[in-house]
Amino acid sequence: MELLSLEECRLIALRTLHLKTDDDSLVLLERQLDAGSNDLMGYMGEYYKLRLELEDTRTNSKHHLQYFVKSIPYKNPPQRAECERKGVFRKETNIYRQLLPNIQRYANRKLFPQCYYSRDDIMVLEDLTLHYRHLKLTECYSFEHYKLVLEHLAALHAASMAWEEAEQFYIGDRYKNVLNELLMNMQNEWFVTGLKGIVFLAARHEKYQTDKAQRFIKEELYQLLTKSEHLVEPSKTIRNVLCHRDTWDRNILFGFANEHDCLPSSCCIVDFQLTEYCSPTLDVLFVLYILVPSARERREIYEPALEHYYECLHSEFVRLGLPTGLITRKNFMKDCQRSRLFGLIVKALTEPQTKMSASISNKLRAEEPEKFDSYLNCDRSEMYLRVMQMQPDYEQTIMQPIEELVDYLMELEHLDV
Repeated sequence: MELLSLEECRLIALRTLHLKTDDDSLVLLERQLDAGSNDLMGYMGEYYKLRLELEDTRTNSKHHLQYFVKSIPYKNPPQRAECERKGVFRKETNIYRQLLPNIQRYANRKLFPQCYYSRDDIMVLEDLTLHYRHLKLTECYSFEHYKLVLEHLAALHAASMAWEEAEQFYIGDRYKNVLNELLMNMQNEWFVTGLKGIVFLAARHEKYQTDKAQRFIKEELYQLLTKSEHLVEPSKTIRNVLCHRDTWDRNILFGFANEHDCLPSSCCIVDFQLTEYCSPTLDVLFVLYILVPSARERREIYEPALEHYYECLHSEFVRLGLPTGLITRKNFMKDCQRSRLFGLIVKALTEPQTKMSASISNKLRAEEPEKFDSYLNCDRSEMYLRVMQMQPDYEQTIMQPIEELVDYLMELEHLDV
């Protein structure tokens, strides 16, 4: 199957070189589309590297161009059907076409990779790995890394508000048909199956083997979890912004001023499939719950991280000439308390998938695609038990966020979302 035609490749090159589409001086000499490495595999897409060699006949100069390509998962029919049913690619391509270029105009840093071409089933993006990279397996996130990501998100959030203020509209109203909730939605089989998976794991947890805990898990836990979909709706208590909502490790790339530097000087984010118009606290808490590996470390940096984000947001308001009262410190801190459950649930939902080794995940998807789809969208209990047998420390790892979430809910007298 040919993902990109000769004509499409030439158009991509013309856009990259800022040439007119009717310019016939650019000749495509060679094109090469290679599948991405296994560690780049994503559930909602297949990844490729596109390389083009071209010649400008006017100047006799050659151009070697490289891109990152995302396509719908054609090789896995169940995943493809799910992507098409949910409109995952259609959402992201529309965000790139209609929202992100407008927001970038108000930022003083690169917020995302440039998109050179898109269809509802494919996107051709700037290859950030030419100037940025993921952290290596031997490298750990430090507070400086978290601060850099929070600065980036503050710039994204402030730029979205600056666009709204300049044109006097709300993104959530104008682009309501684009920004559909794809994650925490009771119509989403993946989400519902994940909530049931949380209940299954909680019931197995050695800490909750008392009659009182088992009764809470069997009679109350699932109903409490289902109320969480309201947490991602546009807030009524704080100014909403365009949130990325998916800043986990593989969606963050860092830039280094020098190849020998230990700490990055910049970062950039990718993958806008889960982007929504909602409280900025959801992005902040996603970083603190998904990127920070342990509850102990999160407790140590929690308040300094919130303060750092707010100071960055305030600085962006000043730079952009926005009223600093659009979001006050008191308003922000209070909404972080309200949104904490979002972080706890997202951590408990995603940890079993993200902490599954790539070799096991890729093997299941390749050899048992229909069963893997059933695991994700019908019942995950068998998958959890299988991986526990195959991967040492998997059970201990995924039980930690379960414990943190269940403890939080059992201590609440009522759930206010």
